[in-house]
Amino acid sequence: MKRKLCRLGQTLAFEVDIEEQPEFELGDLGTRHDVLWYSKPPDWCRELLRTMLARSDLEEGYRDLLESKQLERMLYTAFEIEAKDQTTKGMKGDISNLSKLPLGFIVVRRGSSEDNASKGEPIRNRFERALIEFRKLHGPNNVFVVSFEDIDRLLERISQLDR
Repeated sequence: MKRKLCRLGQTLAFEVDIEEQPEFELGDLGTRHDVLWYSKPPDWCRELLRTMLARSDLEEGYRDLLESKQLERMLYTAFEIEAKDQTTKGMKGDISNLSKLPLGFIVVRRGSSEDNASKGEPIRNRFERALIEFRKLHGPNNVFVVSFEDIDRLLERISQLDR
């Protein structure tokens, strides 16, 4: 699945990292994500930062913050891949780790059509419920749960568009 997400990201013109921490202020305290997609920041955004830095009346700490934001690339989305069952606590941990990012996807191995009744409830449905509960407790976020099948379908659709 990591290779598929990397190939998909590159096809869509994103810069792709694997098993890295997102580039932001947490540094070593940041969470490693399975796959990250970065985009180039818009020119207007980089120009606005340069304009702000040109001001002489900036607070020192704020100037340091602006200087740290070179914006060579911006995190667009992160993916966490769960190929096996998870506890509810683990699910909420994944959701929490993605919840402060611009866009996050939890990719699970089993969707409802991939399970039979003897294996119990599909992990995707459990993740969906955990996400709804997390949102009720912590507010809105841009985290979504998708299955491996969903990613395969998207790859198929995009490859058909490229023909």
